[in-house]
Amino acid sequence: MQLQKTSGNVTAPETPSKATAAQSTVAQAAKPAASAVSKIPPSVPQVRSVSSLILSAGLPQDKLSASIISFARFFSLPIKPETLKHIRQQAFTMTPNAPPAADDAAEAGTVFKNREALSLAASAAEGKGVELHTKSLETYAQAIDPESRRHGEQGDRRGKRDKNNNDNDKDSEVSSPKNITISAASLEKTALEGAEKDPLLAILNRLPEKDGKRWIVLPFDFSDKGREFKASLRILLETGKTINRAACMALDIVVRNTIEDDRTEKRRLFMLEPANRLSVYLQPEITPARQTGLVRELSALLEIAPERIFIKTQTESFPFEGGCDDGLLGSIDEAV
Repeated sequence: MQLQKTSGNVTAPETPSKATAAQSTVAQAAKPAASAVSKIPPSVPQVRSVSSLILSAGLPQDKLSASIISFARFFSLPIKPETLKHIRQQAFTMTPNAPPAADDAAEAGTVFKNREALSLAASAAEGKGVELHTKSLETYAQAIDPESRRHGEQGDRRGKRDKNNNDNDKDSEVSSPKNITISAASLEKTALEGAEKDPLLAILNRLPEKDGKRWIVLPFDFSDKGREFKASLRILLETGKTINRAACMALDIVVRNTIEDDRTEKRRLFMLEPANRLSVYLQPEITPARQTGLVRELSALLEIAPERIFIKTQTESFPFEGGCDDGLLGSIDEAV
């Protein structure tokens, strides 16, 4: 606050009163403080909106650009135009253009999700200081996103059937996930074995991000009682001399019924954050009564207080890494 002297036609007495003298002393003492407060140190970061960051980076004003900005924030990447444009370019290299027809909205949505998964993969690789070639980037994106992995396998099966229709049965056997006994130990074993068998993923999981944290991906698939599960466990590790813990983790699952009269598909994402806060993202959404039952079941299973469990409808593909809308972003390195 800046104090100002009042002006007027009042003649001040030769000997000021104690109150007037005190006011004068306070005003003089406040001047340096007011000057200091009015100046913002250049080291204080300026808060920017997602839209302004997209504009300054020269990216198109669309949802994919917003996702790329969010991924850059998650992996502590500098907001450099050339870096962000390169990430976006990699996403478009691997995907065809979305169909313009309105009745192909589902296919357009799939194209966008694939581009978003590729952008996330490219951002993660950039955070680890590596650049992936086209096929490696696609493999990494499919490990991250169970839905794109399923679509990729469907495309592979269609291609093989076009080559040789006589191999349909054999192709189905090879592509189908294996049946396992579902337990924490069996799922852990399946996830770790799968990651170690993939040389690219094994290397990337060992590389730290530029901020010292380590983001790892453990994809695994299995079948049980007429249902096909494709999952991706993504964990953000805080590592150091005195710290080695999971800061947050997300279990992303696509569940598809394989029974002939029921080919429905669901997506479930369980995000565990510090202080035992569990967010469950569902697609499609479920009724309030079923939500209450799910909270009660998860609370008993995971020993988390019901008030720490939040059921949400999934509107973003990757709320764990990029769940930020066009709001204000802080703590972003905007070095150019």
